[in-house]
Amino acid sequence: MRRFRIFVVLGLFVFLTAQAFCNDKISNYTAGKIADILQPYVIMGLEDETAAPLQKIDELEKEMDSVLKDVAVDYEQERLILESLYLMERRHYQFDPQTKSPELQDLFKEQFRKNEQWLANHENKPVNKWMLLFTGDLTSCYMVNSIAATISYGMHVRRLYERALEEDPNFSLAYINLGLWKQYAPKIFGGGEAKAFEEYVNAFACAQTDSERYIASLYISQYWFDKKNMATSAEYLKIAENIFPQSKEIPIIKDLNEKGISLFAYNRDQSGVDNNN
Repeated sequence: MRRFRIFVVLGLFVFLTAQAFCNDKISNYTAGKIADILQPYVIMGLEDETAAPLQKIDELEKEMDSVLKDVAVDYEQERLILESLYLMERRHYQFDPQTKSPELQDLFKEQFRKNEQWLANHENKPVNKWMLLFTGDLTSCYMVNSIAATISYGMHVRRLYERALEEDPNFSLAYINLGLWKQYAPKIFGGGEAKAFEEYVNAFACAQTDSERYIASLYISQYWFDKKNMATSAEYLKIAENIFPQSKEIPIIKDLNEKGISLFAYNRDQSGVDNNN
């Protein structure tokens, strides 16, 4: 089973309808593909590590090449959005997140540079919130295996999530990812668990779908677990469980908690991030 990721939350828990993704800056096609990629995880879990998901991504990329130009509202931006999404999805199945892979680094470096060039060329123009969010996620994936990249781009990732919230102040997932950034960032740079908790609460308050309430509840639960408030931690974990009782993540978190470990501590241990709280 895949380990939980630091920073990148989208590929884990999101279950949204196409309507929730739609706005006037991207096509229904692109919105639908985002939903199609993200929808299965809560329902089916993360157990399939076979070649089938990779084959599906190949098919989606070929379809994008043949279809997107005819249906896109903003072809270049939408292509970058989907390329980023498909690359992150491919990474889940193709690479061991604990292994420093030059191939992985090269793929993410190439894509995030393409995204950044597009953003630089559209500095004073409207940008879709998913472009900003996925670019932040993409950069986070790139940073994981490079201390130099973390130093160079860490604050930039935060700004991308903040810009996504400027585009949509009720963007629950941006609050989640900003919270995760703060969870592991040094306090001197604006990180820390208290500030992260504020973002998880914002995410819960802004949640418009069950999946958004689900993931916000999980992280609020783990904050209170670290604060030794077991009753409140259990309360929010139960909220998440009631939303998706078939989720395969909750038993993992419960098992960690029974061992006295929070999801945050587990992620920190697996990543080698220094404890700054």
